[in-house]
Amino acid sequence: MRGRGKNIIKDEIMARFIFFLLLVANLALAGHIYLTSTQPREGLGVEVNRDALKVLSITDPAKAQGEALLAKKLVESLNSTSCLQLSVKPADAQRAQMLLGAMALADRLDLKNIEEFTRFAVVLPVQRDRKSADKLVATLRKENIKDVLVMADNSVSLGLFSTEDAAKRVVAEMATKAANLVAGISIMPKNPQTKETVFTIRAPDAGVIGKVALMQRDFEASVLKGADCPEPTATSAGTTQTAPPSAAPTDSAKTKR
Repeated sequence: MRGRGKNIIKDEIMARFIFFLLLVANLALAGHIYLTSTQPREGLGVEVNRDALKVLSITDPAKAQGEALLAKKLVESLNSTSCLQLSVKPADAQRAQMLLGAMALADRLDLKNIEEFTRFAVVLPVQRDRKSADKLVATLRKENIKDVLVMADNSVSLGLFSTEDAAKRVVAEMATKAANLVAGISIMPKNPQTKETVFTIRAPDAGVIGKVALMQRDFEASVLKGADCPEPTATSAGTTQTAPPSAAPTDSAKTKR
């Protein structure tokens, strides 16, 4: 009996020892799994905010090839031009000027603002004095011509219009309705606005043409073409040509369409 009891005690001690070994092994395995799953692999950067990563664009190879071919043909067609002209929107003019300026073109680069008028005034000539102007206005109103106004310089306004065609219709109407009262009637463009800015490069070489052709692709609605060189002007690429203010008198007449 005594020997049998000793064997039971030995078996129990051995079972506890094996349990302890298994526990240590499990803890070691759990620690290894944790460390290898939470630390970055050697040689790889830590991935930050993976869900925020986006593919911005993928250029279709066929499209890219087509664009490159068109650009090549454009450059080849411009190789013999005497002047190169790049037209951009007014909002892009400053950026285009900086990029072209970096090409060290010096006095071979000119710029010009192309302007258009957004208002057209129908006016009668300056009268002798204010009394004469008031008298003319009163006579016109008797002829049922309502939109008349004496200006500060004693000229008479017959309205301000948003299109030249509308102004021309009024001139034709006045000539029919009161020709004897509207002698000297005229249309005066007002409120000039820059429509586009044109950069001209004289005697461009193949390198310059290639650079400008590549640059032009970054400007929406821009136009690159060859042209005859304009007469030299005193204006450099560092300044902007603008038309002088319209000579039309300022008025508070209501704009018509």
